[in-house]
Amino acid sequence: MRAKFRAAAIAAALTITAAAPVAARAEDAPKDFFSITGGASFVSDYRFRGVSLSNTEIAVQPYITLNTAPGFYVGLWGSSIATYGGANTEVDVFGGWTGTTGPVTSTIGIYSYLYPGGSGVDYYEIYGSIAKTLGPVGLTLGINYGPNQKNLVSDDFYIYGLGTVGIPNTPITLKGSLGYEDGSGPPAAGSSGRSKVDYMVGADIKWKVLTLGLQYIGNDVDKNSFNRSNTKGRFVVSLTAGF
Repeated sequence: MRAKFRAAAIAAALTITAAAPVAARAEDAPKDFFSITGGASFVSDYRFRGVSLSNTEIAVQPYITLNTAPGFYVGLWGSSIATYGGANTEVDVFGGWTGTTGPVTSTIGIYSYLYPGGSGVDYYEIYGSIAKTLGPVGLTLGINYGPNQKNLVSDDFYIYGLGTVGIPNTPITLKGSLGYEDGSGPPAAGSSGRSKVDYMVGADIKWKVLTLGLQYIGNDVDKNSFNRSNTKGRFVVSLTAGF
């Protein structure tokens, strides 16, 4: 899930994660040609690359993905947000391909950020990532590239890294991420063309179809750059039900 460091220059991101959609891994590809995965998350604060897009309020985030056996996928992800350009909802449309070559899983695709009812705020990114699992350890490196377009005044690059470690014989997975963004920045995040670093450390606890996420999310944004309450580091709690 988009999990919104909220999907995935050179990329490695970890904060998105708690709330953003992701395609099924190739090793989890369905036996049937088509399969559908989805669910919904409740988060105490919708953080996108370290910045709150819900004005530090609770957000609801449904998602659904259509996966195919060859690795192609399309999906939708949504979230309630603070009023932005006249919009109160973010709807993301994404699609791409994921597959495994040897021990490495590669993913490429395109991600569109849409804000129904908003004006001059929609934009899109191209993304890619590589991932590898070593026993209980998972490593992902990724990049998101937003080319110069109507609602991005210049190219934007986001590079991120994500690491997870499953604790044996427990439902607990430790996680951490580090991301770096340079360029105009996504409009909703109010990046104002300044480079920034964001990070996340936390843990997921899984029980049947439910996952409880506990994480601390922060960034190096100057306190005078944006609304301080939206950029100040804070603990975020998420509860996700998936199918």
